[in-house]
Amino acid sequence: MKNKRIYKNYKRTLIEDGYIVFKNVFSKQDLDPIRKISLDAIKKQSKNHREKNKSQGSLILIADYPQFAELIGHEKLSDLLGKLECENPKFNSGYIISKPKDGPALFWHQDWWAWQHEISYTEEIAQFFAMIYLQDTNQENGCLRVLPGTHRNPRILQKHKNAHSESISRVENPEDPLYYPMEGEVEVPVSYGDVIIGDARMVHGALPNRTANERLLITLWFHPNYKRLPEEIKARIFEMFQRRGVDTDPLGTNSMTPERWPTEEKAKVCHFFPSAGSSVEPISWCREPIWNKFSESEIL
Repeated sequence: MKNKRIYKNYKRTLIEDGYIVFKNVFSKQDLDPIRKISLDAIKKQSKNHREKNKSQGSLILIADYPQFAELIGHEKLSDLLGKLECENPKFNSGYIISKPKDGPALFWHQDWWAWQHEISYTEEIAQFFAMIYLQDTNQENGCLRVLPGTHRNPRILQKHKNAHSESISRVENPEDPLYYPMEGEVEVPVSYGDVIIGDARMVHGALPNRTANERLLITLWFHPNYKRLPEEIKARIFEMFQRRGVDTDPLGTNSMTPERWPTEEKAKVCHFFPSAGSSVEPISWCREPIWNKFSESEIL
């Protein structure tokens, strides 16, 4: 099923469906420089990186590329965040994500990591992705597919609690149901310059790339209402922003981060930098939803 939704209230649509598509946000002129940087970065990836992320295609941190400040701080992206009524948006991280020619499907998964906290079971959107497309993307080259409303559906979320395992990323078992169509899925073909916003809790994936060309997009992670988040979640976000305590760089001591970008680039995005908050311990990493924290109506 294709996405044909006409939106009346952007924020409410995101809360209810878990995702929303914004058409023609960026022009080709806006994104062509980013596309070139991204393609150059992909060429530098090792064979091991490709094999490790066979299902995803690539996961290249944009923190290593200060040129992305132009995109993160772009007024068109800020306007979009305004349409979603983001009160205090903060940036977490971003990735160049590509799927090579003949690349397999991206496994069904959700990306939230603090399921032990009560906020995860409310309408509050603690984190969302902004997927910025650097080419037309359709059913042939691996467009996004989503399960609308699954950010509040415990039965579906429980089925995908182990999706981020290394064996799934490597596609060690191509027959695993996580790669195959699911009842109720919506395919979301988009054009160059479109942006898809999605709740981190929503189950999503992508179709295989059946073409002879690379499929390319940028994913940026934001926390739309940072001030409203619990202090222990803020502490974890700050660690992730600094590339500490996460799989991208456990120590963070030698990593480039937006805080270390050149002055000119940093000035474009520093208003999006998360603060450390109080001295509380960061919340532990928890990708698995907890059944009894959902409301009775959601469980039924």
